[in-house]
Amino acid sequence: MFIATALFNLYDRQQLLVKLNDRDTRFNYAIEASSDGLWDWNITTGKIYFSRSYLRMLGYFYEDLPGDLQTFQDYFLYSEDVEMVMNRFQTAIQQCETYVNLQFRMQHQNGKVIWVQSKMKFCEPDSEGHPTRCVGLNNNINDFILAREDLLAAKTQADMANKTKSEFLARMSHEIRTPMNAIIGLGYLLKDTHLNEHQKSYLGSLNSAADSLLHIINEVLDFSKIDSGRIILEHSHFDLDQLFEKISRLFEISAIHKSVRIIYDIKADVPRFLRGDAARLSQVIDQLISNALHFSETNEVIVGVKLREANVKYIELEFSVTDFGVGIPEDRLYSINESLKNHVTISHAGRLRFGLGICNHLVHLMNGEMHIETASQKGCQVVFTARFDHSHLGSRLLRKHVRDLKNINALIVDDNFIARTVMMSTAKSIGLAVQDVETAEQALEKIIQENENGKPFHFVLMDYRMPTMDGMEAAEAIKNNKILDYNPHIILVSAYHRDEISNIDTLALNVDEFLSKPVSETRLLETISNIISKDEYLHSISAIHPESSEQDDFLRGIRVLVAEDNLVNQQVVRGVLKKKAMHVTVVNNGLEAVTAIKNDHQLFDLVLMDLEMPEMDGISATHTIRASKRSPNIPIIALTAQAMRGDRERCIAAGMNAYLSKPINPELLYKTIAEQLKAQFLESDR
Repeated sequence: MFIATALFNLYDRQQLLVKLNDRDTRFNYAIEASSDGLWDWNITTGKIYFSRSYLRMLGYFYEDLPGDLQTFQDYFLYSEDVEMVMNRFQTAIQQCETYVNLQFRMQHQNGKVIWVQSKMKFCEPDSEGHPTRCVGLNNNINDFILAREDLLAAKTQADMANKTKSEFLARMSHEIRTPMNAIIGLGYLLKDTHLNEHQKSYLGSLNSAADSLLHIINEVLDFSKIDSGRIILEHSHFDLDQLFEKISRLFEISAIHKSVRIIYDIKADVPRFLRGDAARLSQVIDQLISNALHFSETNEVIVGVKLREANVKYIELEFSVTDFGVGIPEDRLYSINESLKNHVTISHAGRLRFGLGICNHLVHLMNGEMHIETASQKGCQVVFTARFDHSHLGSRLLRKHVRDLKNINALIVDDNFIARTVMMSTAKSIGLAVQDVETAEQALEKIIQENENGKPFHFVLMDYRMPTMDGMEAAEAIKNNKILDYNPHIILVSAYHRDEISNIDTLALNVDEFLSKPVSETRLLETISNIISKDEYLHSISAIHPESSEQDDFLRGIRVLVAEDNLVNQQVVRGVLKKKAMHVTVVNNGLEAVTAIKNDHQLFDLVLMDLEMPEMDGISATHTIRASKRSPNIPIIALTAQAMRGDRERCIAAGMNAYLSKPINPELLYKTIAEQLKAQFLESDR
C-alpha cells in the first residue's frame, strides 16, 4: 500500500513537472518571438537575467557578458542616463514602489543609441517591505522618439517662421498704413474745398479706391492677427444703410465691367442703427460679394439681410450673398459646411476658398455661424448670422419731420423682378401708395391710365437700364406728355452713379433726382420729403407729424458713467442727468471707473470724469481707458472745480474730449453731451 501511494505521488509530480515545462517553453517561445527584452533582477545578489531578445536588441549574444548589474550599467545603459536610471531604481526600492514606467537610452554594441520604454514590477518584499526582485520588459521606442524629435524641430522651425512673418507684417503694417493714411486724410481734406461736380465725382472714386486698398491691406494683415488670436471686435454705433452704400460704391466698377447687377434686399424690419464692429461686418460682406462676382455666370448677385431675432439683449441678423454660377456638388458642400461648423481650415473649398477662413472666424467672433446652401437655381448662397447690440443713438440723431405719405402715389419701374420687389418693399415701408410695372412702355400706359382714373402718380421711381427703352428715354417721354393733369416727379434709380451716365444734360432736364442702388428707406424718405417741400400741391396733401425737442429726445436713454468722489456732487450730477431720462451709474474714483468700463456687463455711452479723486485721479483713469481694448474711444468729459489756465489743455492732452468747470451749467452739460455723442457717431461712420 505504501509503495502504491508513493508511485501515485511520483506520477503526479512528473505530470506537474511536464505542465511547468510546457508553460516555461511556451513563455520562452513568446519572449523569443517578441522584439521586447525581458530582464529579471535579483536585487539582493545583483544578478540579472537578460532574455535573448533583450541581448539581440543591443547586438549581444547570451555568452558575451555576465548577467549582473555591473554589465547593465557599464555596457547596456547609455552613459548620460546611468545616474538617472540608477537613482530611479534606488527611489523605487526605498519607497517600496511596485510599478515603475521609465524611458531611457541604451547603448548598442555598434555604438548606436536606442531609446526604450521599460515597464517594471518590484516584488517579493523583505521583512521591512523593501522589494528583493524586479522583473521588467523593455520596448524599443527609438522610431517614436526620433519622429517626436523631428516633429518638435519642425514645430520650432514653424514657430520661428510664424514669428518672422508676424514681425514682417507688423513692420509692413506701419510702413503701408503711414502713406495710406496720408492719402485718405488728404482726400477727406480735399473734399471740403471748392470743387465742381466732376471733381467731386473723381474724388469720391479716388477715396473709394483708397478705402478699398486699405481694406485689402487690412485683410492681409488679419491673417497674422487670426494666427495669434489678437482680433478684438469694436463696439461702436453704426448705420447699416451707410455701410451698404459704401459697399455698393466699392463694387460698382467691377460689377459694371462684368455686366452684373448687385441687388441689395434688406427687409423692412431690419434695424438701421446697430452697435458692433461695422468694419469687420463690411469685411465679411465685401469678401463674399467679391467671390460671388468672380464666379457668377448670370447678370445677377443678390445680397440679402433679414431679422432673425430681436430681444432686450441683442439683435441677430441673417446675411446672405447669392450668385448663380457653377454650383457645388452635394458631397463637397457637406464637407465644407462641416469645416465651417468646426472652425477648421478649409483646404478643399475650391471656388469659395478666397478669404472664407477669415470670414468664418470673424463671423464666429460676432457670435454667428456661416454655412453654404445651393441656390434655388444653379449657383450657391453663402449665409451667415451675426449678433449686435441695440443702438439708441442713430435714430434720434437723424430724426426729422415725418410726413404722412398715404396720399402720395408712386410707380415702380424695373425689368428685374427681385430689384422691383425690393424697391416696392422700401417704398411701402415709408408709407407710399405703390404700384409696379416691368417695362418703360408699360409705365407710360399705366401713368396715362391712372391719370384718366383721377389717381395720378406723383412719383415714378424708374430703373436707368432697361430693354427696348431705358429710364432716360422714358423720363423724357413722360415729361413731354401734354395730356397729363399732373406730371409726376421722376426719380432715376441705378447701379451707376450720376457721373457715369452719358446723357448727363438730359438727366438734369427730365429727372428730379438720381439715386444709386441700394436705396435705403431713409434715403428714399429724405428724397421724397425734399421734393414734396418744393411742390405746393404735394405739400398740401401730405401731413407733418410734430416732433419733440430734438436734444431731449436724443439724450433720453443714454448711459452715462459718472466718476465723482464727493457725495453732494454725485447727487447733483445724478439729478441733472436723470431730468433728461438718462441712465446714470456713479463710481467714487478713477479706478472704479476703469473697472466699470472693463466689465462686459456695463456698456456706457459717455463718461463724466472728475479730475481730483482718491486712488486714481481723472487724468490717470483717462490714460488707462484710452490704452485699453475695451471702449477706448468712449467720449470722456472732464468735470472739475479747477478752472486754472492750462487745465483744459491738460485734459485734452490726456485724451478727454471736452472740459466743463464746476459749478455745472445744466444746459451747457446737456449740449456738450449731445455734441460729443453725435461727433462719435458720425466718426464711426467714416
